[in-house]
Amino acid sequence: MSGKGILVGLVVLTAAGFGYYHYELQQAEQKLDDLVERLQPLGTLHYTNVGVGLGGSLYVDGLLFEPHNTAVGRMRAERVSLEAGNLWRLARLRHTLDARRLPQQFGFSVQGLTLPAGLVTGNQGDPPALSLDTAGCGSYHAAPPDELMSALGYHDIPLDFSVRYDLTDGNDRMTVHSTFGMGPLSAGSSTAHFSLEARSNRARDLAPALINAPLQSMTVVFEDRGYYPALMEFCAAEMDMTLEDYTKHHMGEWVEAWRPFGLQPGPTLVAAYEHFIQAPRDLSLRIGPIDNPMLLWANLDSAERMLGQIEHRLSVAGRHFGPVDLHPVAPEPARTPPQPQTNWPQMRPERDTQAEPATTATIALSALEEHIGHTLRITLADGRARNGELLAIEGDRIRVRRRVGSGYMEAPIALSAIAEVRRLR
Repeated sequence: MSGKGILVGLVVLTAAGFGYYHYELQQAEQKLDDLVERLQPLGTLHYTNVGVGLGGSLYVDGLLFEPHNTAVGRMRAERVSLEAGNLWRLARLRHTLDARRLPQQFGFSVQGLTLPAGLVTGNQGDPPALSLDTAGCGSYHAAPPDELMSALGYHDIPLDFSVRYDLTDGNDRMTVHSTFGMGPLSAGSSTAHFSLEARSNRARDLAPALINAPLQSMTVVFEDRGYYPALMEFCAAEMDMTLEDYTKHHMGEWVEAWRPFGLQPGPTLVAAYEHFIQAPRDLSLRIGPIDNPMLLWANLDSAERMLGQIEHRLSVAGRHFGPVDLHPVAPEPARTPPQPQTNWPQMRPERDTQAEPATTATIALSALEEHIGHTLRITLADGRARNGELLAIEGDRIRVRRRVGSGYMEAPIALSAIAEVRRLR
């Protein structure tokens, strides 16, 4: 073929590619517009852009849902993507699905998702979320997640997550990979490998093969990005303890905090958690192999029985601890938040007048706006005192910048909880 012929061929292919590109975008935009119309009774859905990535993804940017019920709050996502692995597979995706075949690779991801406060709540009577993390943290033990995150200075935490599978050309192996990220708090991933006995990638062949597919292995990894150190320092300050003393206190309360779940951690799990909490980094749990996970999990009625039926190994920061040991106990209701034990050396409470810095006259709550940017001594209704810089007044609460350990942390304080405010000299 002459050079001119090659050039003409490239032009034709490029034109065809652009044509298909715009066709796919128009199809995606039409589907989104249809969704916008269907959601009108509930609220308004906005988006800023639809595009195709070179890696074989079809994405929507700037999704925003504003419900008519303003009490619910907005939901946002920076990007939502469908991922086919490469441009050729993306171009063939519609044909593959119409033929009732499973694509060789397919995934879904969301970046920068923010949800309204309080959207995710447990059922009434369930053990409170984060009750293990906050065990021994005074009034913050088993506090609502939104309240705890706000106290730690975290707001509008972006969520990232993805799920993707890869099917081998011979249809004899499937890998499922997922990731999640919570901004400055934590990140994690899981990877599972399944053996398949499927004659083709048609749905009629893959469906029964997936139901009986043996799990070769699954590895779940958790990585701390700063949440646990911030939580430990915050709770130590809340309990008027040194960080070392609070860590010991927390460990004892953490063991007891499992009881509402009907479980008791054994020596291996306690040692692994203690190793993690001393210097939070990463931990991983490897599970498998399991001959028939669907059949196994359908016949398990407790976490303890599940752990006894499958092979699993726990590692923390590269150190192997062996199988997780959790034992059933009679469930007990969550305990009243404990107070610091007096037999441990503690930091001098801020309300101790011998250690108090000099203060000025009492400030009326109605006059707090005049003292933004100044360091105040805030005495709470329960007698505790907090020193910090007043940053803002936000409706029925104030926001204060407090020193915690070697750094600083912003914390909200409800006006109704304040007994007295004085300005430090």
